[in-house]
Amino acid sequence: MQVTFIGGADGVTGSCTLLTDDRIGVRALVDCGAYAERPAGIPDGAPRLPFDARLLDFVVLTHAHRDHCGRLPQLHRAGFRGPVYCTDATAWMTRLALLDAAKFSREYDASDVEMIDFHTVDRWPDFSFDIPLRLHGLAITFHRSAHILGAVSATIGWRSRVGVARAITFSGDIGGNTPDNPYQSLLAGQSLPPSVDYMVVESTRGAEPARGPEYKSFDARIQAWADLLVDSDARGGGPVIAPCFAIHRAQELWFDLDTVLRVTGAGSPDAFGRPRWLSLDAPLDARMTEVYAAALADRLGPAGAPAYRNPDMAARLGLADEAAVDDYLGALWRRVADNKAPGGTLRAMQDETLSRVIALAGSGMCEGGRIVDFIADQITNPAATIVLCGYAPPTTGAGRLRAYLGGEWPEGMALPLGNVRLDTSRIRARIVDFGDYYSGHGDLDALQRFVFDPAGPEAGPRVPATVFLNHGEAESRIALARTLRTRADANAPDDRTLARVILPTGGQRFDLDSPDQRRENMAPRRRRLSG
Repeated sequence: MQVTFIGGADGVTGSCTLLTDDRIGVRALVDCGAYAERPAGIPDGAPRLPFDARLLDFVVLTHAHRDHCGRLPQLHRAGFRGPVYCTDATAWMTRLALLDAAKFSREYDASDVEMIDFHTVDRWPDFSFDIPLRLHGLAITFHRSAHILGAVSATIGWRSRVGVARAITFSGDIGGNTPDNPYQSLLAGQSLPPSVDYMVVESTRGAEPARGPEYKSFDARIQAWADLLVDSDARGGGPVIAPCFAIHRAQELWFDLDTVLRVTGAGSPDAFGRPRWLSLDAPLDARMTEVYAAALADRLGPAGAPAYRNPDMAARLGLADEAAVDDYLGALWRRVADNKAPGGTLRAMQDETLSRVIALAGSGMCEGGRIVDFIADQITNPAATIVLCGYAPPTTGAGRLRAYLGGEWPEGMALPLGNVRLDTSRIRARIVDFGDYYSGHGDLDALQRFVFDPAGPEAGPRVPATVFLNHGEAESRIALARTLRTRADANAPDDRTLARVILPTGGQRFDLDSPDQRRENMAPRRRRLSG
């Protein structure tokens, strides 16, 4: 078995890893993501695929974010006709996201999206998380990753050339929720992979210190929102504007803010009779919410336990049982469609009687969409509040707002926000950073837990794992490698043992059946899969 790092090895986008084994006749991808920015040397359009898509047998898709699924239509256009294995929620959200992106793509159209052959493993009667499935002569196991709804890590097992059982785990994107502390509202905690020979681990937050305990507390997060709304009312009760991603962040914010308004009394009318109300103003966000409504009610197994839902939800909401949670969530998601102002949210912000709106809208990075109009309209309003709730590279609108908030934006320089340029001398709205409360990527503690805490009983001696770090900027990968090596050297008795930590580069190939994991270079865009 050989693994080749196609994308995601040199940054946080374009995740795509190729597995090939001509002996057992397997050619497969784990993820096939789009690039947020065009890599160097590609003059126009999306990067060409550095393999013959017609020879691929299947794809394992870890989740529905475009940096993991965005080139699936391009793969189909290039001749791939095999199955894409993923969860049901991932299939639905991937289809919605790619159909939306197809409106603006030069690389594919809606017909390529519609032809993707999703095989939703969690709909199979014999499916369970953390239990292997036999597919294409391999043992493939799916583990909840708690990143977004339906997101998984995947372990792939095979027999080596000499008949030895080997396995490699692909982390996908690792969330923060654990079984002991599912502090983010919607999802159950992640499940960990077993002892394996190889791990491919994301490193998005690898250079950052672990987040403080206040950012890993449901109660602290709800209180932070309550305090923010009290401050907003003290400053005149203007609009609260939160840029959010269509997948997961919009639904998580809706749940949290509905909880704040219901539990703390922050939704009561003010002294002038004006209500505090929620609005989700983005068509794609609303369609994704329909998927959440269905999937968070799903049950798995004979016991009928919720497949993805946070097990602490009933207690946090003061409800008797899971059936009551079903009813609560049904009403909650219906309010997404019901909470609409005549004339739209922007007009409501300008209407004194409706201006206490909490407006959620995309894009989360403030590179376009209605959120840019909302912020541009309210940035000079001292009663308005803008809340940054997620990851944003410094080259995006949200990243620039975060730089301005931190005093890192050059004084007097206009701040680009989508197609708008903000005059920073006229900014009067309060800007608040809640990003650490809502990061969908696990912090340094979560990354170490994933690497060092193997799940399940150990049968015989542990095999030291070789860890490949991808999906991170160079600084993050280097810092995480240093952290992992230092901890591995300590030889803690309960830790997974590590053989090596490797930082692969794009196009690098490793022989997983060789004792020394022999590496080869593969010239991107030229090397083809052999027949």
